[in-house]
Amino acid sequence: MVRSKKVAVLAATGALVLAACGSDDAADLVDDAVDEVEDVVDEAEDAVDEAVDGDDDAMEDEDAMEEEDAMEEDDAMEEDDAMEEDDAMEEDDAMEEDDAMEEDGEGHSGFAVDVSECDDGATALIEDSIRIGTSIPLSGGPAVLFAPFADGQQAYIDYYNAEFGGVNGQELELIVKDDQYTADLTVANVEELVFDEEVDLLAGIIGSPNNLAIQEDLNEQCIPQLTASTGAPNWGDVDNLPWTTGLLVPYAIESQLWAEQAAADGAETAGLFYVNNEFGQAYAEAFEAAAEENGIEIVVSETIEASDSGAPSGQVTNLVDADPDTVLAVPLGAQCIAFMTEIGNVKAANPDFDASIYQTATCANPIFFGAVTNGGADGVFTSSNLKDISNEEVATTDEGVIAYLEAFASTGSDADPSGIAAAGWESMEVAVKAIQEAADAGDLTRETIINAARNVTYTSPLLLDGLVYDMGATDGYLAEGTQLRIWSDADGGFVPQGDPIDFNGLLGVVGG
Repeated sequence: MVRSKKVAVLAATGALVLAACGSDDAADLVDDAVDEVEDVVDEAEDAVDEAVDGDDDAMEDEDAMEEEDAMEEDDAMEEDDAMEEDDAMEEDDAMEEDDAMEEDGEGHSGFAVDVSECDDGATALIEDSIRIGTSIPLSGGPAVLFAPFADGQQAYIDYYNAEFGGVNGQELELIVKDDQYTADLTVANVEELVFDEEVDLLAGIIGSPNNLAIQEDLNEQCIPQLTASTGAPNWGDVDNLPWTTGLLVPYAIESQLWAEQAAADGAETAGLFYVNNEFGQAYAEAFEAAAEENGIEIVVSETIEASDSGAPSGQVTNLVDADPDTVLAVPLGAQCIAFMTEIGNVKAANPDFDASIYQTATCANPIFFGAVTNGGADGVFTSSNLKDISNEEVATTDEGVIAYLEAFASTGSDADPSGIAAAGWESMEVAVKAIQEAADAGDLTRETIINAARNVTYTSPLLLDGLVYDMGATDGYLAEGTQLRIWSDADGGFVPQGDPIDFNGLLGVVGG
């Protein structure tokens, strides 16, 4: 991925060139004026010589008048020069101001999807109810622990319909299908959602392999695929796959954050543990690059299959034997618990093993960390861009969290609002925000929904203070800010490590 940057150097250079040209023109005009004055004086002198027999007073009057005319012409031309020089300076200032606006991100053109190759469905009005489809692992394998995500999604849809009457009177309808975190099932589910259920858009689908399996088809069909619940880099391909947007902080941001923190703490070597699929591989590649940039050598790399629900004893033993200074762990679902439990076991058997450990933000939930009872979670780092709803102080003092908990309770959902359901709620809130803005702007169509989704600046009540959801034509990633956290057994929860760090705009767009 190449970071896309705004480069105002050419514009600034142009302004300087114009300013310089303005100054040269002014100098030329002054020289011309001097030449003309000298010509007038010469003519006056010739007239004096030729009028020897004339009246002396008349000659003096004529000389004075000619001299006065020359002076007035001189003054006029100098005034013209000054005005032209002022114009050049004003033009210079205006161009410099334009350059500054471009550097500040103001005045850049927004994203607009190209529908020239889409069928009529992309621009057809969405009437009656607005149908949203999603595919979630509700059963089978380690990812089944993500099932409450769907409860949060449904809770938000119920809340919005009850509180606002849907989107300008059009009721929102969510259709959820179970894919067991299997990409082939995701594909089958999406085909049913698109062709049988005739949904208007997809939103909040979990998993990198699952979203990748449907991305090209949905983009060819010009169907919005919003808030893909994964941090893979693919969701920033604005030019080639514009109909897909992501929700989570990109894995490259997480990897960079931890590599910098580990290096600052003195780490020189690192170990990797990750699930062997597109999700884990995206993390591994991002961390390898970040580690190299921060002078950290990766000395061991271990993987686990996505379907494996057993204890990763062999992999963790190999990590301990390599004795790295830090470890980046990217397990999936219930594997988060299994990995930390195994870390607790090896620490008990190897008291000298003291590597710092960072576990993916997809594991950053008190349900996962709190389930580890042998000390393996204590001191493990993770990160999140959302407020810690499970923290009692946050839940009782933060206005945004209080409003969220009240709204969640109003739906009658049995799901835990402080758990994974909060992420599901967020996936629908961001998607519905785009739908509402599209409807408010005029015609509600698939085209206007994706345009609204990719031209967004929005602060969710659950986002950490100081962070914002933001995308545009040159920024393909919704969330690029996060905060390090460490789990404390003594506190029974996460403890923030420093302030949230905002990398907004860092990644730009894929291929930009």
